[in-house]
Amino acid sequence: MTKKIKPTSLLPSTPREHIRQLIEWMSQGVYEKEQIIAVALLCAVAGENMFLLGPPGTAKSMVASRLKMVFKNGKSFDYLMSRFSTPDEIFGPISISHLKNDDRYERLTIGYLPDADVVFLDEIWKAGPSIQNTLLTVINEHIFHNGGQIMHTPMKVLIAASNELPAKDEGLEALWDRFLVRMVSNCIESDASFFKMIKSSGTALNELPDTLFITDELYACWQKESCKLGLHDSVVNAIKAVRKSLAALEKEDGNQLRYYVSDRRWRKAYRFMQTSAYLNGRTEINLSDYLLLIHCFWNDDECIPHVLNAVTSSISDAVVKGMNKIDKSLLQMMTHKRQQVQQNTPSRLNSAPTDFAEYDYFYYLVENYPDGDTFFSKWDYTSLTNQPRDGVKYYDTKRNKIIIHCLVPGHPFDAKSQNATSLTKVKIQRCQNGAIIDGTPYAFRRKGTNPVNSSETTPTLPVYQRIAMIQEVFKTCVSDWEQIVAANFNNGDNIFLSAAELALVNKMIKEVGELIKTTEVKLNNVVMMIK
Repeated sequence: MTKKIKPTSLLPSTPREHIRQLIEWMSQGVYEKEQIIAVALLCAVAGENMFLLGPPGTAKSMVASRLKMVFKNGKSFDYLMSRFSTPDEIFGPISISHLKNDDRYERLTIGYLPDADVVFLDEIWKAGPSIQNTLLTVINEHIFHNGGQIMHTPMKVLIAASNELPAKDEGLEALWDRFLVRMVSNCIESDASFFKMIKSSGTALNELPDTLFITDELYACWQKESCKLGLHDSVVNAIKAVRKSLAALEKEDGNQLRYYVSDRRWRKAYRFMQTSAYLNGRTEINLSDYLLLIHCFWNDDECIPHVLNAVTSSISDAVVKGMNKIDKSLLQMMTHKRQQVQQNTPSRLNSAPTDFAEYDYFYYLVENYPDGDTFFSKWDYTSLTNQPRDGVKYYDTKRNKIIIHCLVPGHPFDAKSQNATSLTKVKIQRCQNGAIIDGTPYAFRRKGTNPVNSSETTPTLPVYQRIAMIQEVFKTCVSDWEQIVAANFNNGDNIFLSAAELALVNKMIKEVGELIKTTEVKLNNVVMMIK
């Protein structure tokens, strides 16, 4: 059970403390629904809407009924939808007197949805088209067209619920998109909480102290102040990464729009994160606020694990890519060193000279080739002899290079995997300091000459300088990651995150730590090997 709120005349010192006490008050006698309650309150302050997916009897309507109570003089409207529901039952009956005396078609909205601060619509997908179309305008613009009048509705949040998702191909996509936050409300899982629930005498609430009510003035102030918050750089990078991940998932899924996130949803998500950051007492959005987007970007319950993984992975995207790049550099450096040892071994008659300049680690540059800068695979060169071999010249669209490649008998050249266009057959054989291509000898560029569009500088640096550069990159990458963790997750102080979500973050941090340790071991081993 949560602690009882005692009436007090003192105002909460901060918005964070105010919201924390409200969440505590709303959670009285409720089990395993604390986060849903917290996020529902966040939605109300942010002016966003919420959908709860779950079976009957899982406290979905209770969330809305308690949320209404925290607003000073707040009004609510609850309704259970069916396919027989009419607009009169939702938006109010037609005024007979206005129709008869003034020839005006108007609804009496007092006590109905257009008059409410908090709205709860159960089994929303069963509503008919006329109700759905009106809801779109009310939800999106907070406007209700009442005959010839335009009413600005006071609605702060609409909480919808159902035990199913909207059916496909029935025109419900637009309405579904209006619910930024989507959460699953299940039965109580913990045995301890379950038995506390069935033994409890009821869910009667203690009186809410006057100082904890959210007045219209306070609500307007919170909305105004939260709009001033910006994004931390780590959140910008995470958003870039998750957009790519979701786009890749959508493409892999056959463009069924299950991972599609509209620009409108992104804009609303930004406002949602701003409100979370402000109510948590911060001056900018951090990654703990960003993590709440796991409740915003799924369109199908089967997609939830993939969206969860995409959002959490995007947080560590920069450090993981950094460690992978370091690992690749170490591998390339050791491969290069082995090649040098092999090149200096007299028994390898067909080895390449040690003074050819290397480009992108894998190529030599053909000097004075008539087609412009043309590159020859260094692995192909070691297999050349004085006898002509078949080869192919092509343009690699990924590397933006003209490349000459030897053909291997019995292994057809795969143009697609090589990103090859403009293919031309050539004859190749070995000659001193280069190769004979179609009967004309060409030298390969030597080290020490000016590189052309190449990465020659790094691999031809002395090995101790290269390893020092890699060590510096590793140090910077680790330092940046440690700062991100310290600034965003060390305190675990986001009042809208659940213990399960924080555990997920800790698991991700642990995995990154193991990756860093593995990379550090490889780096130290390479340092020992080159000494």
